[in-house]
Amino acid sequence: MENIELLHNISNIIINTNSHGSALRKVVGHLSRFMESDVCSIYLLNKTRDGLLLSATKGLHQDAVGKVSMGLTEGLTGLAFSNDRYLIVNNATKHDSFKYFPGIGEEPFNTFIGVPLKNRKSSFGVLVFQFKENREGTPVMEKLLVTVSSIVSGLVLKFNLLEVTEETKQLRQQQDLVLQGIALSDGIAVGRPVHVIYNYIESTQESYDPENEIRDLNYAFDATKIDLSELITKIEASDEPFSSDIFHAHLLMLQDGSFKRDMVHHIRNYNKGAAFSIRHVSENYIKKFRAIPDPYLKERAADVEDICQRLLTNLGVLNKETALHDNSIVISDRLTPGETASLDMEKVCGFITEKDGPTSHTAILARSRQIPAVSGVRNLLGNTEAAKTIIVDGYKGEVIVNPSEKTRQAYLRRQNEHRQSHKTEILAVPYINKISRHGAQVLANVSSILDAEKAASLSADGIGLVRTEIFFLQNKGAFDYETQLKLYRQLAEAFPSGPIIFRLLDIGADKQSRHASAEENPALGLRGIRLLLKEVDLLNNQIDSLLEVSTRHPVKILIPFISEASEFGCIAGMIRERAAEKKVPVPPIGAMIEIPSAVFVLEELVKTADFFSIGTNDLFQYFCAVDRNNPSVSSMYNPDTKAFVRLLAMIFDKLRDSGKEIEICGEIAADPSVLGKLLEIGFRTFSINPYSIQPTRQSLLDWFNQ
Repeated sequence: MENIELLHNISNIIINTNSHGSALRKVVGHLSRFMESDVCSIYLLNKTRDGLLLSATKGLHQDAVGKVSMGLTEGLTGLAFSNDRYLIVNNATKHDSFKYFPGIGEEPFNTFIGVPLKNRKSSFGVLVFQFKENREGTPVMEKLLVTVSSIVSGLVLKFNLLEVTEETKQLRQQQDLVLQGIALSDGIAVGRPVHVIYNYIESTQESYDPENEIRDLNYAFDATKIDLSELITKIEASDEPFSSDIFHAHLLMLQDGSFKRDMVHHIRNYNKGAAFSIRHVSENYIKKFRAIPDPYLKERAADVEDICQRLLTNLGVLNKETALHDNSIVISDRLTPGETASLDMEKVCGFITEKDGPTSHTAILARSRQIPAVSGVRNLLGNTEAAKTIIVDGYKGEVIVNPSEKTRQAYLRRQNEHRQSHKTEILAVPYINKISRHGAQVLANVSSILDAEKAASLSADGIGLVRTEIFFLQNKGAFDYETQLKLYRQLAEAFPSGPIIFRLLDIGADKQSRHASAEENPALGLRGIRLLLKEVDLLNNQIDSLLEVSTRHPVKILIPFISEASEFGCIAGMIRERAAEKKVPVPPIGAMIEIPSAVFVLEELVKTADFFSIGTNDLFQYFCAVDRNNPSVSSMYNPDTKAFVRLLAMIFDKLRDSGKEIEICGEIAADPSVLGKLLEIGFRTFSINPYSIQPTRQSLLDWFNQ
């Protein structure tokens, strides 16, 4: 029980202490008392990372803190650090590595214990205990101290990440701060930043009245306390087998002064609203708790998340429909399709993210709307936290924070020049007909009614893919039959001139349901038809609504994420059964080829599928083992490779004599060099985002005129 109490007390220090030095002093004092040691000290890597600096002590002279340092292999402390393991030494003064440091109050202690402080990659310090008497070590004590060092490591990392130095403050305030990232979508954007954290979009106010925001913050805290008190009373008065203990713990955290003080500090010093400060401060606590190896303490992250949600709810801001100002540059670690779909895209002029890859849905959306986008920017939130104006250079993959007026004007001129040079005239009907005479078709991938209208205005040959999951993700209510029927009818009416291929809900991986549970590897997990077969009501509602739309419009149904022919047969059979029950014709049913295993069952699939769509984005990801959303390997995401082109040729050869339509779905067809190779293989039907239709048609015309 005492050991648990020790861990609990240290975790309280993590939560309740704002100063790095104060926290370390409290930790060594607490540990010294618990271990009954004569000295407890913490040594950390210095700024140049070539020595260990005494950073806190209980038992040595306090004026030595911040002054005494030793080499990385010097003394017993250096030995524990360099060996990167727990070390206990009796008769320490006689050990070969012992070194006496005069003037710091270091007596001839007999027992030395050193425990490395670590992050995931390496050690960055040592926790040291010294005893005048010999102290025998035990396996239990070693296990306890290793656990303690993990928690202390989290404490140190917390302040390394959160404590804002003067140098960092100056960096954030400087003009023309250039952040390097990866270009996702071409163009230049000059606008005002809007930070998106989780499902909360920052208020669009240009400035805040700190006192009003603090008043609102106090109201949210008070209202949340009342809510929790009422919940506790209700639980304790009921016969339900629930414990109210966890909500008592939540109340204690709300009553803790430091939690609110951090938010007040954020409001006053960074000109942020109460809601953004709640989310930002909570997220920092959550990250620190999740980094602690101890399972009990790690679970406290969920408590902070729950409190945060309650505070934001009582503040009245927890929704995705916050109106954006004109020329908003959306900033986030990563945007889900549902989050991007919920934005008012007419007011978004740029995207900056930390983790999205070149074929993520953010990238696809940005290119489809011709919105500049950059990803892979490290420490994005920290570097843009105090920004008033931001420039996104989607050509170089650069972000300029707080540009000077000279820089801003230079980019505005570049922006205008690029707009003038990239104006594309709509190809005349005779040229479109000429492309059609060669058997080529250019269809549109759509995620909204607006996309369908754009496809219609460009006379697309059809809609090759409706991402129905986007409608699901942005819908806050029940995604029932009536809701879907209304949406699909609107989309069909927006594109009345040709066939429309509706893909069944492809939820999962980077398109997480709002109700989905976390998976260790979602790209290989419960997604696409795997999820639909578990959510049969959802699947039946979608099938029924699409069958109803098909009675008035030329609709096709596409089944995603097939790995075996039997999976396709199962879903196709359900569609045919529902059609028979409704006494309506069965629309064409297609198979999406995006898992490599499906390539090797095409002989079976061709017997039952009416058409095929090759999902090149996911197919390349799974075929070449390159995460499409990971900027760290973005340079490897290049579908224009011999292996992948040969795979596409293999698919075409297997389906060539079937007489069934084969569609290339994905942005690779918008690349003229890849398009030429696809045409050489024999592909003639391409589905791309609506904004790429005109240049792709021009590329087709150029190829046929060779």
